[in-house]
Amino acid sequence: MATYDPKQLLADYASGKLTPEMAVGHSLQHIEQLYAAQTSQRQEWRGKTDALDKRVTGLQTAVDRLTAFMEKVLSKRKKSSAPS
Repeated sequence: MATYDPKQLLADYASGKLTPEMAVGHSLQHIEQLYAAQTSQRQEWRGKTDALDKRVTGLQTAVDRLTAFMEKVLSKRKKSSAPS
């Protein structure tokens, strides 16, 4: 479904080459194409966002494990260096 370029549509309507009904029809087709493009882009963004969420979750898990390990090591070091 091809539509007029929006600028060409307005120019042809202004010059009388298109009737109001034709202009509205072409405008509706253009709006439909814009909605389709928007939907496609949103799906692509959603996929990227989901992938980034998974990556952040994985990194946070690694940081949590490392923090727990370091706390263990530091607490052992404090206990062993504390005077008896």
